[in-house]
Amino acid sequence: MIKKNEITRQKLFDGDEERCLKEIFEIENQKIKLIDFYNNPLRDLKKEIDDESFDTIVRESEFSVRNSIIEKYVSEEGLEIHYLKNNDMIYLFSYGEYQLGRYMLFLEGSWRL
Repeated sequence: MIKKNEITRQKLFDGDEERCLKEIFEIENQKIKLIDFYNNPLRDLKKEIDDESFDTIVRESEFSVRNSIIEKYVSEEGLEIHYLKNNDMIYLFSYGEYQLGRYMLFLEGSWRL
């Protein structure tokens, strides 16, 4: 059974993508970089957890799904959702170009398996 951690959604970065790649973010006493989760779109999490848990994450986080050629989950700002699985924790991030040349990164939440 999956359980949501009571952690507030927070903006981690707002600026130039090159600068974001160099940043180190501390989340719950862990040091995390963009490259740690950038290649993990939320749709890939379906292969790692059960369907009911995945559906709970999407529903409770209020993510939208865009079905074009590739299924993509997005935040309220339209930024793609990525995840980082670390031991029994799943961290969810939204990241992308918000305006021309302006990239934003949010910690959307965390879940315990």
